[in-house]
Amino acid sequence: MKITKIMVSGLSLVALMVTIGCGSNEVAKTEVAKVASQLATPNITEESLGLRKTNLYAEKAETEGDMAKYSKDVTGASTKIARAFENAPPMIPHDIEGMLPIKINSNECLTCHLPANAKGMKESMPNLTEIPASHFASFRPATAIGADGKITKDGKSVDNTSDLLTASHKLDKLSNSRFNCSQCHAPQSQVDPLVGNTFSPEFSKDGIGSSNLMDTINDGVDIK
Repeated sequence: MKITKIMVSGLSLVALMVTIGCGSNEVAKTEVAKVASQLATPNITEESLGLRKTNLYAEKAETEGDMAKYSKDVTGASTKIARAFENAPPMIPHDIEGMLPIKINSNECLTCHLPANAKGMKESMPNLTEIPASHFASFRPATAIGADGKITKDGKSVDNTSDLLTASHKLDKLSNSRFNCSQCHAPQSQVDPLVGNTFSPEFSKDGIGSSNLMDTINDGVDIK
């Protein structure tokens, strides 16, 4: 930020000097001195940029922050973390050591959370969350452009490829776009927040404990 300030002020100084011709006029000299003074005293410091208000170049504890502490509760013994808002991706409440990274032929999450598996484990794991129906659907309409230049989405004519058309196609397996669980779901670090949070979410019936995205995805949308 200091570099940016210097560059901007330096350019201002050069522009001013060119404009007034750097003559002997006293007013001109005063203006040049004013810009030079601003150049020497930047208004923004490194300490004012971050939430911690510390020197960003000093790798001390107060700048680095607290070490993240994730739950070590084993699967099945952890407590659910309330969703931040309706249909928010749930946080992971249990230890995930050994489960990551998720690979194309290896996804430990499916062992418990795949609906077919979860149903038989609910008795011993009552808090077990099943992968919702929205993860077994595709929301990408088949788009095609004909020889005449007309665009269709799922067989319906649209004006351009960005036109909204909400359609879901049920799949007989987990959607490839939902396979990488850790792109949306993450463990919750057990540290004090840097900033306060006064947000108070509103949930529909059962919305706090499960996903109803498949039922509400078109709410408020003018479907063509």
